[in-house]
Amino acid sequence: MTAAIIIQLITGAIGSVGFGILFHIKKKYLPLAAVGGFLSWLVFLLGKEFWGNVFLPTLMAGFVTDVYAEILARICKETSTSFFVTSVIPLIPGSTLYYCMNSIVEGNTVRALEYGRDTFLFAFGIAAGMSIAWSICYFLRSVRKKQN
Repeated sequence: MTAAIIIQLITGAIGSVGFGILFHIKKKYLPLAAVGGFLSWLVFLLGKEFWGNVFLPTLMAGFVTDVYAEILARICKETSTSFFVTSVIPLIPGSTLYYCMNSIVEGNTVRALEYGRDTFLFAFGIAAGMSIAWSICYFLRSVRKKQN
């Protein structure tokens, strides 16, 4: 791993902890938020190397992050939302949205459309990955209830 990738992973973890503090999650869960941010960005970077675009790596990272949050929710007896929200922070497309808006202000329509497309693909990838994971977890819980 290069130093730049390690720095990205560490800052993803720190950012997740920062949002965990902002969202008032319990202090004992802050390290779990750090692991979640690290994990989500790691999956995204690996997916970006493999697929090279934005949507599929974000979908995979959103899926893995939600599975991570669901597992932690069961272990810690908390809601999965608090774990998911803090862990998904590195994937939020803030920079692409900023560059999209900046390009609009500058009148560069072509660049604005490119950044807008990437912003949408990031957001849609997170939502799709999360929805797939939630659906699978819901299905597994309903099967388990029927067995009992």
